[in-house]
Amino acid sequence: MPDHHDDRRSPLSRLAAQEEALYLRRSSTRFLECAIHLCVTHMTLGEVADLLEQEARQLRQHG
Repeated sequence: MPDHHDDRRSPLSRLAAQEEALYLRRSSTRFLECAIHLCVTHMTLGEVADLLEQEARQLRQHG
């Protein structure tokens, strides 16, 4: 991914890079939400919550 702090790029290029980053963030969040909803169709809410908490702990420890 390009460096968002590179002042040598044109204003249009900077705007495009910012919008791309926002789009990718929204898309990633939407994908995560869909994955959670899919899990809930085959697991209990408690199981999904436990799984997400475990993943969050791993991200905090190793991320």
